[in-house]
Amino acid sequence: MLKTKTFRKFLLSYVIILLFPLITGIVSYQVSINVAKSSSIESSLLILKKSKDILESRMKEVERFTRQLSSVEGFNQHLSASAESGPIDLYSLRETSRYLSTYAHTNDFLADSYIYLKNYNIILSNGSVFFRVDHFYELYHYHDLSFDQWKKTILEANHQGKIIPVRSYISNKKDLSVITYVQSLPLNSFNKPLGTAVINIDQQKIGGLLEGLSKQYGGWAFIADHEGNPLTMVGIDKTQTKKIVEKLKKEGGSTNQFLENETLLLSEKSDFNDWQYVAGIPKQGLMEKAEIIKHLTWIVTGSTLLIGILLCLFLAYRNSTPIHKLMDVVREQIGSDASKHKNEYDFIHGNISKLISNNKSLKSELTSQKQIIKDSFIKSLLNGEFPTQQGIMDRAEQLEVYFQGDVGYVGILKINGYGHMENKEIHDELNASRLIIKHTLTELEPTIKMTDFHSDKIIVIFSFNREKEGDAANEIKGIIDALTLSIANSYRISISAFIGRSFRNYFDISRSYHEAKEALDYTFPLMKGSKILWYQDVEKENSVFYYPIDLELRLVNAIKTAEAHDVKQILDQIFQKNFSERNLSPKIAEQLLEEIKSTLIKTFDSNVVQSSGQSGALIKKVLQIQLKVGIKQVWKDFKDLAEEFCSLVNKKKKETNDHAIKLIIEFLEKEYSDPDLSLYRISEKIGFPEKFVSQLFKEQLGEYVSDYLEKIRINKASELLVTTEQTIEEISVNVGYNSAHSFRRAFKRVLHVTPKVYRQTIIHSDGLINSKDKKQAHK
Repeated sequence: MLKTKTFRKFLLSYVIILLFPLITGIVSYQVSINVAKSSSIESSLLILKKSKDILESRMKEVERFTRQLSSVEGFNQHLSASAESGPIDLYSLRETSRYLSTYAHTNDFLADSYIYLKNYNIILSNGSVFFRVDHFYELYHYHDLSFDQWKKTILEANHQGKIIPVRSYISNKKDLSVITYVQSLPLNSFNKPLGTAVINIDQQKIGGLLEGLSKQYGGWAFIADHEGNPLTMVGIDKTQTKKIVEKLKKEGGSTNQFLENETLLLSEKSDFNDWQYVAGIPKQGLMEKAEIIKHLTWIVTGSTLLIGILLCLFLAYRNSTPIHKLMDVVREQIGSDASKHKNEYDFIHGNISKLISNNKSLKSELTSQKQIIKDSFIKSLLNGEFPTQQGIMDRAEQLEVYFQGDVGYVGILKINGYGHMENKEIHDELNASRLIIKHTLTELEPTIKMTDFHSDKIIVIFSFNREKEGDAANEIKGIIDALTLSIANSYRISISAFIGRSFRNYFDISRSYHEAKEALDYTFPLMKGSKILWYQDVEKENSVFYYPIDLELRLVNAIKTAEAHDVKQILDQIFQKNFSERNLSPKIAEQLLEEIKSTLIKTFDSNVVQSSGQSGALIKKVLQIQLKVGIKQVWKDFKDLAEEFCSLVNKKKKETNDHAIKLIIEFLEKEYSDPDLSLYRISEKIGFPEKFVSQLFKEQLGEYVSDYLEKIRINKASELLVTTEQTIEEISVNVGYNSAHSFRRAFKRVLHVTPKVYRQTIIHSDGLINSKDKKQAHK
């Protein structure tokens, strides 16, 4: 530590500061009293001004933080989004809360800080997202504010940079006294704020700025806001501060005056927020130090110098330590060498700039990761991992993977000349070759989708519109011929292509891919010099049936999800591959039959349908199927049994859904008067996830849960308007609204008339109609 440049610079600065007062004391012995007095006053003012400058800079940081929130990606969208507009982007909320946490760590004045989003009724705080505001209140709250008061006066009220004076505060079971800065969001929301940023500042942190005055002169100090309320105090009580503030107001804020008790009064007023910084130094404290200097200058010069040197060492060590700790953190995280920089400040500055640059590059890196996800989607599509056609289309649209059409071919391009050779040079050469091939293919036809297949192969998906289906094979041949010629002439790369049969929907891409793999396994010399081998040209073997594991899994998933159309399509594909394209022997056909029966039995015996009697009957029918009735009849029986099982699954789903809808409606009818009734409580009550409740209700009844609840409340309210003499405010509370204003808006939105007009329409000229007539009129 003693050898570092930063430490030496601090030490030199303190030593120079120490030497000047000593030399000046010796030379100016006769005027030591006035010098000590003026020095004490200037020092106190310096501390006061420095405290003001530090605190103002911290408060500007707090204000600037609330303004910078508008630049946080996606934050304004969260402010303006409605709770019913769709699922909440949790990732974006988490990033915003992390930004808040990062800011809190850079400002040591903060006790804690949080952001309230009114539309979602959630709080973002220090890297966390509180979906239950009352849970946050239990950890962080003022002693003198209830939950409702806090929510109404702090979270939902309109604040434009408001400073709340010192209050007792609980911060995660820790008692504090804090000053609160509150800003409504967005910044121009003067009437209807969409959110609130709340930042609590620890009073002890502010008070620590003024402790030097009390320790050095035995005096006191305080800071008061523009209304005269004390924000922090050192060595003085609240009553005395009020009197001094009143005195300063009467005398126009004058300073450097003595009070009645011969205490020197110093004050500074902030131009930033009109806060008053006031300090009092007893005259005895000023003069006592001067007298000691006067009588003991020559005696204490040596000891003062020694003590000053030790103090300089201590201060230099204390002030340089944070810089060194910061450098250690930077070295640990980044690994930079400080010796390459002129000093520690350049080292920190350079690495912070590097971090900022890396942060920007991280965004572009995330964009590149999307290509990896797209490649994973292509591989899943080829392996038949999607259970439905619609699932493929939804995922492709989500990832922005667009095909030219829903018909085409799957092919495998193999780089020739490498065989099973494996070493680093060959691996690098193959990587370069694949990049060249994919780049050339993209230039020839941008709509082609590609993914790597081992080190020397590339899988390509050619897609076309149905209008071009007849010319697709010729167009593929032209593309591959152009590719072969281009890479052979420019890079001396030789390739072979293996193409499966055409697919007519995305669900069938997996089948074309496996056919291309079969063509790839075909003996290459039999291709007679051609660079393209089509699956239909391959001589099929009859000793093995076609029933790959991925096709079996697709069949199982389609049956369990009750996709009867997909089940028939898969069974037809198996039949086509084995009995139209191959000539299986009876023994091999029997083996295939047993495999499919095994698949159906395992699927029917699962817990998808809980009724053991029904599934057991289907299993018996499967066991009774025999090849002797004819292969077409066998396949018809398979499809009929699978369709029957799908019907059972759909029936079970319908029963479950109907029961869930019944439970939801019963719960809404019972709890409609609760203003805090939410989708979370409904899902918790009936035992289903929130997303399932919302989607099921919309699918079954054609409207959202919130709209249905609103209709129940308005119907109940209209009954009360007809059958009782309760006020509109009382009725709004009874049917679950927090305010009469929101009730009136909802009533008019549903019935297209205000509550008052609705009540008046059922009043006869001679008074209110009787209760029976009221109910009839309501109906």
